[in-house]
Amino acid sequence: MEWTPTATPSMLSACECGSDAVEVRPDGLVKLYRCADCESILGDITMGHEP
Repeated sequence: MEWTPTATPSMLSACECGSDAVEVRPDGLVKLYRCADCESILGDITMGHEP
């Protein structure tokens, strides 16, 4: 699956590099989030467990 731009989920904090650009990649039941600028992994969210 490809990384696609998305809004930052409220339960994940912004990247330490200061960028607000976030990308998401679905991986089975998990959505993996990373910074679009420095490509640091911000975290993941299991579908069905979003607040």
